[in-house]
Amino acid sequence: MATIGIRRFGRLRGRRVPAPLVCACLAALLAAAACSREEAPAPAPAAQPKAQEAPKAEVPGAEPMTPAPGAEQGAKAPGAMPKPAEAPAQDPEVLAEALNNLRSSDAEVRADAVLDIEPEGVGIRTLVDTLRDPDPEVRLAVISQLEDSESPEAVAGIVGALGDGDPEVVLEAIDALEFVGDENVIADLRRLLEHPNQEVREAAEDAIEYLQED
Repeated sequence: MATIGIRRFGRLRGRRVPAPLVCACLAALLAAAACSREEAPAPAPAAQPKAQEAPKAEVPGAEPMTPAPGAEQGAKAPGAMPKPAEAPAQDPEVLAEALNNLRSSDAEVRADAVLDIEPEGVGIRTLVDTLRDPDPEVRLAVISQLEDSESPEAVAGIVGALGDGDPEVVLEAIDALEFVGDENVIADLRRLLEHPNQEVREAAEDAIEYLQED
């Protein structure tokens, strides 16, 4: 509208125009310019740069988040078999007292000491060495302790007792090997089939048959 009003006013230049008409034209131009300014949209404010997010502060005393099951490295898979607990070691005071009693001159004291020694670790080596005790009652106690262990060292000690000079000790060794159930000792038992003691021969034969059946 302002452009049209200006052009019209230009065509009126050079002519004699009544004063009231000039005033009316000027007033119209001013009003049109004012309307143009009011209708023009205000410029949009400049976009403010987005502020960087501040790092989250840790709340004092807050408990850490618990990781999900299995998230930790080395987590056990579902259904995994638990590791069997190791047998507790023998009381060192009891073992020390038993080892001291093995030096006794009384065979009964030595036999009781043998029964206080567990067939594991230092104890099993001590028991095997005690098979050389001069008293057969002590050697019988040793075999009864060794048969509770299936370790190769214990089995080897019992096999060595098959050559004992006392038939009762040999019979105890045969029963212990039969209880352990190791088929590898069958060849050692076969040597007893020619033993001078009939009871030993019969026990060895029975043990061989039992081990071959398993």
